[in-house]
Amino acid sequence: MEENKKDYKNTLLMPQTEFSMKADLVKKQDEYIKNWKQNKIYQKVLEKNKGNKPFVLHDGPPYANGNIHVGHALNKILKDIVVRFRSMQGYFSPYVAGWDTHGLPIEHKMLSENKKQAKDFSVTELRKACHDYALSQVNHQISQFKKLALLTDFKDIYLTLDKNVEMWQLKLFQKMVNDKLIYRDLKPVYWSPSSQSALAEAEVEYAEHISPSITVAFEINNGNKYVAKGDYVLIWTTTPWTLIANAAAAISEKFDYVLVEVNKKRYVLAKELLENVAKDCKWEQYKILKTLKGKDLINLTYISPINKNICPMVFGHHVTLDTGTGIVHIAPLFGEDDFIIGNKFNLNKIMHINDDGTINEKGLSYKDMFYEDANPKIGKYLEENGLLLSFKRLKHQYPHDWRTHLPIMYRATPQWFVSLAPIKDKLQKAIKTIKTYNEWSEKRLSLMLENRESWCISRQRKWGVPIIIFYDKNKKPVFNNEIFDYVIDLVAKHGSDIWYEKPANELLPKKFRGLGFSKENDIMDVWFDSGSTSISIKPSGLEAPFDLYLEGSDQYRGWFNSSLINSVAWRNKSPFKALVSHGFVLDGKGNKMSKSKGNVVDPLDVINKYGADILRMWVANSEYTSDVSIDDKIIQQNIEIYRKIRNTIKFMLGGLNDYTYQEIKLDSVHELMYERILKLENTLLKFYEEYKFLNIIKEINNFIIDFSGYYISITKDILYLESKNSNERLQVQFIFYKLTELLIKALAPILPITCEEIYSYFPAKNKVESIHLLNFLKHNEIKTTLEEKWAEFFALKDEIYRLIEQKIQSQEIKRQNEAEIFVNSKSSFIKSLDLVKLLMVAKVNFANINKVQKLENSYKCLRCWNHFEAKDFDKNLEICMRCKKVINGK
Repeated sequence: MEENKKDYKNTLLMPQTEFSMKADLVKKQDEYIKNWKQNKIYQKVLEKNKGNKPFVLHDGPPYANGNIHVGHALNKILKDIVVRFRSMQGYFSPYVAGWDTHGLPIEHKMLSENKKQAKDFSVTELRKACHDYALSQVNHQISQFKKLALLTDFKDIYLTLDKNVEMWQLKLFQKMVNDKLIYRDLKPVYWSPSSQSALAEAEVEYAEHISPSITVAFEINNGNKYVAKGDYVLIWTTTPWTLIANAAAAISEKFDYVLVEVNKKRYVLAKELLENVAKDCKWEQYKILKTLKGKDLINLTYISPINKNICPMVFGHHVTLDTGTGIVHIAPLFGEDDFIIGNKFNLNKIMHINDDGTINEKGLSYKDMFYEDANPKIGKYLEENGLLLSFKRLKHQYPHDWRTHLPIMYRATPQWFVSLAPIKDKLQKAIKTIKTYNEWSEKRLSLMLENRESWCISRQRKWGVPIIIFYDKNKKPVFNNEIFDYVIDLVAKHGSDIWYEKPANELLPKKFRGLGFSKENDIMDVWFDSGSTSISIKPSGLEAPFDLYLEGSDQYRGWFNSSLINSVAWRNKSPFKALVSHGFVLDGKGNKMSKSKGNVVDPLDVINKYGADILRMWVANSEYTSDVSIDDKIIQQNIEIYRKIRNTIKFMLGGLNDYTYQEIKLDSVHELMYERILKLENTLLKFYEEYKFLNIIKEINNFIIDFSGYYISITKDILYLESKNSNERLQVQFIFYKLTELLIKALAPILPITCEEIYSYFPAKNKVESIHLLNFLKHNEIKTTLEEKWAEFFALKDEIYRLIEQKIQSQEIKRQNEAEIFVNSKSSFIKSLDLVKLLMVAKVNFANINKVQKLENSYKCLRCWNHFEAKDFDKNLEICMRCKKVINGK
């Protein structure tokens, strides 16, 4: 021993592990994902939990169209975190991914990729091409979703084009017909010329638009004792093209009107708006001739300036004094209020707009123009005839088609509707049963439905589920269950293409053939498709109501809405027991992503550069219930948190390299650390149950920072220097074991690849094939109150460390472990502690003051590098007595 007295390196128990500090996730992730597939881990998770209580998250179907974007990644990763942690909790939680495969976006994309137009195809050819395109996109997206490391094998998926899904959708439609919820009506709906189809409210977005704002004079042709022939009434509009269909001018019986004279012409308008109108029309002088009541104008007629029809003045319930002139021009087929007034007063209904937005023969000289292109022509005509009193451009929020992002209009066409009035109470009752995790979710869902009276479900397209209605020879719709059953059976066998492949006679039961029936050509709104999937989709035989729906916040007016309506109509219940929503993904500055701005973050790029676990860390570490941001700076912040977690676990694995798990009685700070671990487990479990993943990352990160900063610092001395099986070293290893076990379980749903890798190096008792087959966190009953007991020690530690830092700054001492400290404390608890070890100092004295000084005449141990007085030191070996005992095996 004498000859090796200064070489003690080989006597240390240094941490050893092959778990690498470098994550190398990009390389490892493919290997782990491949292994999960080969070893059928997803199936084994399901088999393990078979017979247990189920937990089903029903996947809202994304469009089968194009590459996945970062919003898809946010959505799918959030869902996967839920499925993974519920599965580890023991729930039977099959995950069936779905896709929306009908509708205009798929048709548009197919046509653009083939460089063709719809007219180049027959209906059946178009549907076949859309079908094939949709399937190709599903396969393409599956290959991309797999890179997110999701717990599913994608063997059991659902598609809205599947004939079984279509069959159940049509059964729902039949039930709605039988319950008198379905009706056909001529009614103004959102109409998209760019899509050539009606739109539901959920398919409308508002965007900035510049419209012409004009004040127009309508010439009175039949006066009364208040207003003479040749006088004018003034209207204001931002849609000059609707003047072609003008059929009346509406006033309010509540307002006062005035007849004013300007430049020898006389105009009628609302008294309260006179000042504003005078300013817009640049009237330098005007004279009020008389004040009138609304009823004084009611028997007047005027010459409509474009179509030259003689039109009446009528009362309008919607006339306000917010803007304009207090007199509203009515085009009955181009507005909801206009339509109501048109029916009430039996007004002339002129439809001068074709499906594609061009003007038809009823548009006179404006025929064949696109409706917006007619605006300047109409303005010029009015100006030339002295009828245009003001013109300006108005920038305002205007409805657009959310697929084509082009302006839409209100246009009355015959459409099929679901009436919501009969089930409104049931809908509100169903909403009350849904668990939400904030107050506004339920309120938002409730308001969306409270203000809806009907749902337009017909679309003038070919790629979708047909509305299986026949018309008799008198063009009246036929509602007959025998016919419905017959057609639905055909769809179940052949798919909905059969509706377009066969003539009406061949789609009817024999006794209805040859009666001159024709079939409806419209398809159903795609929201009806996806909204009916809670009826057709039964993961592993499990039926709705499902445990959770988790989608973007836009789905309050979309999938959440349509699913709830359809489910209440079918089963009088909500299709989901709980609801969680997430926001949109913005760039690092909070701006919307767009290719033109160059700020789009591709999730696959993040995965290829940093690994799927880093993208998943970003998702979990985001306040996803609001809009979330992403850029490389934000990714780097998450990488730093990831590194801290990884490096801490690497250190603990190194400390466990010679450890076999065993229960042990804990004391001192180790007992305290165990209590903290149990409390952390309770906290993390609570946040998982509340879907607050951000809080999980925060709690873990804060715990690790504190744990590394103090406990690991003080226990390195024990871990490296004590004998292998010393009681205190085993206590440290027990704590490392318990914390590592907790962290890999808690992080497995978020960082599945990393945690699988860690688990492969972890000396687990009763080790299983995959971390995802372990049981999840559990709630611990904690009977001790050690945190309160130890509070005075940590207050003392902070004070002593502050004093030590001052001495280091003044260079009176170099390192903490050469400090002699004086402690002012009469606490029996403080006096019971091994303060030298817990404060990592050379010597502790009790005094009437807290003080720090250098330990004089001290000796530095060549093995532990701590400083000692002569009585605790072997000068010959140059080591402390503790190290000497360990080396000698005592």
